Amino acid sequence: MTSSPPAAAPRTGSLRPAETAQASVMAALCAATAILSVIVPFAAVLSLLGTVPMALLAYRYRIRVLIAATVAAGIIAFLIAGMGGLMTVANCAYIGGLTGIVRRRGRGTPTVVFASFIAGLLFGAAVVAALLVLSRLRYLIFASMTANIDGLAAVLSQVPALQQTSKDLKDFFQVALSYWPWLILGYGTFAIMFVTLVGWWALSRVLQRLRGIPDVHKLDAATEAGPVGPVPVQLRDVSFRYPDAEHEALAPTSLDVGIGEHVAITGANGSGKTTLMLLLAGREPTSGTINRAGSVGLGRLGGTAVIMQHPESQVLGTRVADDVVWGLPPDTKTDVDSLLDEVGLTGMGERDTGGLSGGELQRLAVAGALARQPSLLIADEVTSMVDQAGREALLEVLSGLTQHHEMALVHITHYNNEADTADRAIDLSASVDNAMVDTAAAPAATVSNGRQPSGTPVLELDRVSHEYGTGTPWAKPALQNISFAVHEGDGVLIHGGNGSGKSTLAWIMAGLTVPTYGTALVDGKPAPEQVGAVALAFQAARLQLMRARVDLEVASAAGFSPDDRGRVTAALKAVGLDASMARRRTDQLSGGQMRRVVLAGLLARKPKALILDEPLAGLDADSQAGLLRLLQDLRRNSGLTVVVISHDFVGLEELCPRILKLRNGVMEPATTSAGGMS
Repeated sequence: MTSSPPAAAPRTGSLRPAETAQASVMAALCAATAILSVIVPFAAVLSLLGTVPMALLAYRYRIRVLIAATVAAGIIAFLIAGMGGLMTVANCAYIGGLTGIVRRRGRGTPTVVFASFIAGLLFGAAVVAALLVLSRLRYLIFASMTANIDGLAAVLSQVPALQQTSKDLKDFFQVALSYWPWLILGYGTFAIMFVTLVGWWALSRVLQRLRGIPDVHKLDAATEAGPVGPVPVQLRDVSFRYPDAEHEALAPTSLDVGIGEHVAITGANGSGKTTLMLLLAGREPTSGTINRAGSVGLGRLGGTAVIMQHPESQVLGTRVADDVVWGLPPDTKTDVDSLLDEVGLTGMGERDTGGLSGGELQRLAVAGALARQPSLLIADEVTSMVDQAGREALLEVLSGLTQHHEMALVHITHYNNEADTADRAIDLSASVDNAMVDTAAAPAATVSNGRQPSGTPVLELDRVSHEYGTGTPWAKPALQNISFAVHEGDGVLIHGGNGSGKSTLAWIMAGLTVPTYGTALVDGKPAPEQVGAVALAFQAARLQLMRARVDLEVASAAGFSPDDRGRVTAALKAVGLDASMARRRTDQLSGGQMRRVVLAGLLARKPKALILDEPLAGLDADSQAGLLRLLQDLRRNSGLTVVVISHDFVGLEELCPRILKLRNGVMEPATTSAGGMS
């Protein structure tokens, strides 16, 4: 049968797993801002930030999700900050919810004015009713107000010209008190309308900006009729083009996947691998047909399960066993221990997910997918953020799934050894030369040469140790007694397993984290006092791109005007990108292009050193080679100081002749040549 466009998600029924997750995250954000606004002196303005997550919920989801988030946030805020926290959450939910709903329904300011007028009347009437019942509270409030007015009148009476004004003020207030129900009703209505309109003015602009950023890789579980049956599936001349894109993200492709097959999908960055994953998971193609045995059943028992590149984005439970069954129907019987045994997490059901390594998190994601007994499992670059030991363990699990389960496995990968384990591999590259990524053994810690550097080091760490949660029962050491120096023009590779402290070390060198003990210096001065002097490129380049267009992104990161076309062009040229890229949307870039745009902005700031955290992750062999050539040229020709943190080692020899290795937060001894420095 030919797949049809997914129907709109049902607006009734209990919360779906995705809605529960969104409500939980947004409730935590709102509660945190509400608590801070109450307990921190003069920080009441922070409560405005709490309206943003509530507005996003109301804008993107049904009202039930907003209510769930409001209840959760209100309870948390009340337990920590009392009635002040609870009322702040209620205010955030009202303003954010109203703005989101009005925006989602395409209405404007008149609707907000009318709704806020009704809300103001209700609020004022509720206050009047409460004061009628609580007479002692009413007398106390009126006595306080009278004292304030008398004090103000006394101050005014000291000025001869204002003595009559002072008397008139007291008389007017006494008359107003005799009509206090109407006074409070009017004040409540005005206050609610004013606050609502201010919130609408600010939040509507935030939502309008978010509306212009398409979530092109979002997976939605659509309502589908008929039995679940994602395989066998046949794709016939299927192609896809994202909204407003100039080119197709996936060229016409034909593909068959049957039950029990293990298929590897390979290809260069930008060849459409992730887009193909979206189509297999239920997105409707731009052209061509998709024929399935039944419905896609994304996330449903016996349907389609997807494991993504970043394990942190898939783990929702605080306990391993809870995460395995997250989102399953309440009456589902799941042998959690057996699933954990299968993925190599034996006996870890009671472990806190926050303490798992990257490889363990990915294996947990596999267990959660298998708990749904999928007929089709899609693994999208699941090993790219994992160290070598984790990759080997994951590959062993994945390669045996089709033998132990009645399912099909589609594995999207750049690595040769992973594609070799599949029954067959399908190359999406337009070129016949699909250069796959090779793996190499982890190199030993060493020093590049025998010369003794002179002058002040660009980066210097002296007995640096760092502990998260210091002074609490959850204290966790990340680094211990780290000392080394990096001089101008050096190329240093830092590697180690997941959880060894590499990223923490990078943030300390960049001045973004202050070490618990020891000192981190940049050109002899404390690194935290020079944030920006050392540029840091994150693991996920997409998370570092904050602007909608390439020229805006580069100019913003470098600190100059986007109207300065010459500087934008020069920055792009420095990283091997054509000037025509300046007007491209950032969400239309390939993974390699995103990394180069990030580098363009960072290098245009002329940093003293450049730190790259997993720069090769998710890149095909050609993109990796191109990025490494660029960095080698910059280091050789401009004296750029480069520190690379990576799980991939092929091709890094020339860029990083010096190698440092971390194990459990401790720097392993280096092999030192004559006159060298460790």
